[in-house]
Amino acid sequence: MSMSGSCDCNNITIVWHTDESNFIPRACQCDYCSSKSAAYVTSPGTTIDVAINNDALHNKVQHGSNSAVFHECSNCNQLVFVTSEIEGQLYGALNAKNLDSKQKFSAPVKLNFSSQTAEQKRDRWRQNWCHPVLITRPSTNAR
Repeated sequence: MSMSGSCDCNNITIVWHTDESNFIPRACQCDYCSSKSAAYVTSPGTTIDVAINNDALHNKVQHGSNSAVFHECSNCNQLVFVTSEIEGQLYGALNAKNLDSKQKFSAPVKLNFSSQTAEQKRDRWRQNWCHPVLITRPSTNAR
């Protein structure tokens, strides 16, 4: 089973390869995630395929500890997913509101991780985030 989704204009499309469907999105309470109304879903051992159709409209944002990269579409201003490279491997979490199956999810729970160090965050992501994440762009198959 897979779940698919995209930003509003379909510039960034995602396919999440997971057998589960009941997730509780986690709403990070940092200023950035709150401003985007982001709530993330993940499952360890699952993979994410991302296609960026127009790389010029792919906006990558870092803030806070700069440990994660937030992937937005600058055309429709949607935050679609977040990644972190950990020991040379790309891990990721999906913004639940950009998945077609979002109606299956429970209401988001609010969580605050601002007291965690960058190392603690990476350890939590390594254990809980999807891996691997493959990002393709027009005319490439590179991460």
